[in-house]
Amino acid sequence: MFKATVNDQHHFDILEQKVNDKPTTFDCKLLPNGKYHVILNNKSFNAEIVEVDRNAKAVVLLIDKRKFSIQIQDDFDLLLSKMGMDKKAGDIISEIKSPMPGLVLDVKVNIGDAVEKGQALMVLEAMKMENVIAAPNEGIVSRIDVNKQDKVDKNQILIRFE
Repeated sequence: MFKATVNDQHHFDILEQKVNDKPTTFDCKLLPNGKYHVILNNKSFNAEIVEVDRNAKAVVLLIDKRKFSIQIQDDFDLLLSKMGMDKKAGDIISEIKSPMPGLVLDVKVNIGDAVEKGQALMVLEAMKMENVIAAPNEGIVSRIDVNKQDKVDKNQILIRFE
């Protein structure tokens, strides 16, 4: 499966043939001159690859004399994104959500505490196992949305950072 994002606006699901989650028809053929002929929703376009960044999985296309930046995601990229481990995961996280339903056994920080990356924030019991919820980055605890012995749902916000 491949997905492509055009100019950070339009999202193509190439396998399912959808643009911005709407069904579409799409076809692309390589021409002998190294350019491409693209048909999108029964409209014909001529395309040429201007720039390729293999490391970033990015391409710049010239389509009917207009430049378009394309960001490609393959199966691996999509899986990482689904798991929250994509490029955005490097950004500073401002809230911690419960990774699973469970019971809060202990809250190890207080509002106003400065925490370091990897520091234990709380202990969550799930399926008779104790799971330490650690800080994903440095920050100041601005809010704690749960208390000891609270039952929590998956994706429920536990702690917020400034």
